[in-house]
Amino acid sequence: MRYRRQACVSITVTRTALAKRAFGREQLKPWRGVTDGSPQAELDFKFTRQATNKIGGISEEAGRFLGRLFRTK
Repeated sequence: MRYRRQACVSITVTRTALAKRAFGREQLKPWRGVTDGSPQAELDFKFTRQATNKIGGISEEAGRFLGRLFRTK
C-alpha cells in the first residue's frame, strides 16, 4: 500500500483583535451550498466541507469580510 506524504508545519498564532460577535458554522448556515462567490459562501465551504485543524487560504475579499468582524485592541 502506498501512502501520501504530508508536510509538517508549525505556526504561531497571535490574537490581534477581539471578535465583535459570534461567527462560526451556525452564522454561516444561510450560505450552505451557495456558490455565488460571496465571502460568506467561501467561508461556509471552508468551515463545513474541509477538515478542521488544517491551514487553508482564503481570498482577499473573504479576508476583508473577516476583518470587519473584529475590533482592534
